[in-house]
Formats: sequence, C-alpha cells, structure tokens
Amino acid sequence: MDLEISIKKYESAVRVYRLLYTLFDFVTAFLTLYIIFSLTNMEDIFSIFSVFEPYTGIKYDILGFKVVFETLGIILVELIIALIITAIRYKRKEKKDAIKLIEENFPTLKERLRTAYDNRDKENIIVKDLLGGVIIDLKPIKPSSLLNKRLVIIGLGAMLLTGSGSTYIAVTDYHTDITPTDFSEVIENLPFSGSNSDIVSVEENGGTSSDPQDNSELFGEPAVIVVEGKDVDLKIPPGAGQGFTSQEEGEQNNESFIQSDIYNPEAIASQSYYENLPEGYRSVIQSYFEQLAEE
Repeated sequence: MDLEISIKKYESAVRVYRLLYTLFDFVTAFLTLYIIFSLTNMEDIFSIFSVFEPYTGIKYDILGFKVVFETLGIILVELIIALIITAIRYKRKEKKDAIKLIEENFPTLKERLRTAYDNRDKENIIVKDLLGGVIIDLKPIKPSSLLNKRLVIIGLGAMLLTGSGSTYIAVTDYHTDITPTDFSEVIENLPFSGSNSDIVSVEENGGTSSDPQDNSELFGEPAVIVVEGKDVDLKIPPGAGQGFTSQEEGEQNNESFIQSDIYNPEAIASQSYYENLPEGYRSVIQSYFEQLAEE
C-alpha cells in the first residue's frame, strides 16, 4: 500500500506540472496573437461587418476601466484562438505517467517499478522483496525531480518575450498602416481568387477562358483609322491582311469560277444571232456588229 500512495503522490505532481506547461503554451499563444492583431489593426474588422456596426464605439466599464467594444471583441477572439491552439498542442503531446517518468529519470528503477506496481496486491516472497527494494529506492526521489526544467525555461522565456512586446504595444499604442481591408485586396490578387486570375480555366462546354486583358498579345499592336475626323481604335489580327469585310453585308458563297479565254479579234461572229431577223435587215445588222467587234 505504501507504493500505491507514493505513486499517487507522484501522479498528482505530474498533473500539476502538465497543467503548468499547458498554461505556458496558452499565455504565449494569446500574447503572440495580441501582438499580431494589434500591429495589423485587427480591431477595425468589426466595422466591416454590418452586424457589429451598432456596437462599434460603445464603451463598457470593466474593473473600473473603460473598454471599447472593438477591444473587448478582439480580446475574446484572441482567447478563443489561443484555446484552440493550446488544445491541439495538448492533444498531440505524449502524456507520460509518473511511473514512466520515474523510470526514465532514474534507470535503477527501470522495469522494477512497473513490475512491482502491477503486482502490488500479490502475496509471495519474491513480490515482497521487490516491493521493499523499490520503496527504498523511491524515498530519495522528490516529486519536484519530475519537473521538466527545459520546458519550464522555454515556456518562461517565450512568455517574457511576448509579454514584453505586448506591454510595449499597449503602453506606446504602436500600430502599423496594415488594416483588415488590405488582406481582402491581397486575397483578390491571388491566382485562384476569381476574375483577376491569370490562370486559364476550363469552361463547361470544353473550351477555355482567361482574362480578356491577356488577349492583347493575340491582336498585336492596335491600328488606328480615321472616320469622319474621329480617331477609332481598330485591332486587326496579324496575318489577316489590310482592312476588313463586314460579315453583316451578305452571305459568303464559296463558288468556283472558270476563267474565260482571252478575246480573239479575228474570231468570226456566230451566225445564229441573225437567224430570226427580217430578210431585208440581216446584212445591215450583221455589218453593224462586225464593225463593233473590230473596234
């Protein structure tokens, strides 16, 4: 029973130390968020959302201090985010019990302490001898020896560093020119943030689309023509030739034509054109057309 009481004492100390490490993480995360949010004027984010507009500028009396709604709201946001970060870190950390920590720090008790604790209810000479030897070795071990001094030093250093920075910002009211609205402009300029994207996207019909401004290279240098004293910009694709044809004037027919032979002035006119002429006028009309053909 003495071994069980001793282990419970060590377990209680380990829980306290674990809570201390977690507190260091939480305070450091909160102060870091405070510095970042203060430098970026994150309090102005409440003025962006219409739901918070009725509360902006209202002051609340807390512990004798007048706190503006924006300051109170951003502190609440920092607390929530710091809690989430700390919870994630806490769950990912390996939780060692007191027996494992003692065996790691004191090799003489390795395997012996766990074996003795698991068989503490058994009644035999071997177990009694093991329990007696383990209890003797545990007596000089204090609970404070299980404290991870390296984590304490790192935690205290991070708290002092972030605490000094947040105190300086709070006292001097130091801020930068960065505001929450700047982040929205940065997001809009990202490659995958909507219409400003330079990446060609695939349309539903299988084609591609891109920013119309990027098509300037397809048309080359714009040509300028003058119409009734006015300058008109006209973009003509390279290789299309000079000028243009309106597609609205009529339909284009792709017909093939056979080029006629060059006229031979010595050719004799066909006699068929005067077959139906009156008898007395055939010679006169024939002579007339022959003279035209010679000219």
